[in-house]
Amino acid sequence: MDSEESSTLTQSLNKLTPEIFLEETKEDTKRAPHSKRRQRKGSLYKYLENKKLKDGRIASYPRVIGHRHPDNPTHWRWGFNWEEKVDGEWKGRSIGSVPVGAIALIQSMQNEGVSLEEIIGFIKRAKAKK
Repeated sequence: MDSEESSTLTQSLNKLTPEIFLEETKEDTKRAPHSKRRQRKGSLYKYLENKKLKDGRIASYPRVIGHRHPDNPTHWRWGFNWEEKVDGEWKGRSIGSVPVGAIALIQSMQNEGVSLEEIIGFIKRAKAKK
């Protein structure tokens, strides 16, 4: 890389660097201890539903012809689980049969930091639409 390219890179990086930084407010310092508490989060999980057929064989659902691909959301049943504090103890909670069409939206909600309550509400509404 020659010096002309180097100076252009430096100039472009300087444009990306913010010149004004926000100062901490009293509210920010009040929230600091709160952030150390255990944060409630949920997670999506995939599973298979096995049913015994009349002839005695066991079938896995959703049915897939050929190889079941781990990255294909339509090849799995989906659930959502989380922990919540009940009477001072953390208890596991779960919602099964999450609609496949909602999986991508739930993942983006998780990535954006949407609250657990909002995600659970969204899943319940999505299931009610079935």
